Amino acid sequence: MGAPGEDPPPGWVAGAPATGPGPDGAPGSQRAGSASAQAPTELLDLNTATQADLEELPDVGPVTAGRILQWREEHGAFTAVAELLEVSGIGERTLEQLEPLVTVAG
Repeated sequence: MGAPGEDPPPGWVAGAPATGPGPDGAPGSQRAGSASAQAPTELLDLNTATQADLEELPDVGPVTAGRILQWREEHGAFTAVAELLEVSGIGERTLEQLEPLVTVAG
């Protein structure tokens, strides 16, 4: 930042992570350990997700979300994201979209 007593630059927020060129000089890169404004949200755990949580995922509407919950009730916890292929209505294309957004941590 600037010298004590100077006004902060426009858009500066106290406590916000620094943006701009990172150590590699790439525009918009972040310092290691700082959060990016474009960072993906936390992964959704298939074993604890609710109907509403699942409906937030791409290509998952109320029917597919219900089928995921039904699969979970019948088979127990998911042990791998790829098990989504066993859910009626989920194919390879949908799985490819969901894999970076979900986990089976719980």
